Amino acid sequence: MSIRQEMELLNAGINHQSELLGEWARRNGMSRSTMMVLYALDRDHAQTQKEIAEWWLLPKQTVHSVIKELERQGVVVLEAGRDQKEKRVRLTPEGKETAQTRMRGLYEREERALEALPPDLREGLVRGSQAFTRALEREVLHGAD
Repeated sequence: MSIRQEMELLNAGINHQSELLGEWARRNGMSRSTMMVLYALDRDHAQTQKEIAEWWLLPKQTVHSVIKELERQGVVVLEAGRDQKEKRVRLTPEGKETAQTRMRGLYEREERALEALPPDLREGLVRGSQAFTRALEREVLHGAD
């Protein structure tokens, strides 16, 4: 198989995974953007909206809109950051429970799908994906055209 064919298969797989996540979100009464923000926040540290947008490749305005809605619902609070402009977003205690409840089904499906792979293939998938992402980032951001 050629490199071009491998890239086509890789990109098709990534796009299909993204669509599956969007489908799960729709079936569970939320937008893909809301799901991704909840996924990002359902960790043990506060993050800025900019960090969420950059890490999950979401438009800043989309993240801002989702955060404002989650704040209105009492799911998140905004805290002072390093300067007056920067606000860190953190789940409230109720928000942590809400996020875990809403996201549990996705986490379980992701974990079952990954556990269905042999351990060596899982490790290779994770390490290969990270290495490819770093290499592609170098090429896209710093490569000569």
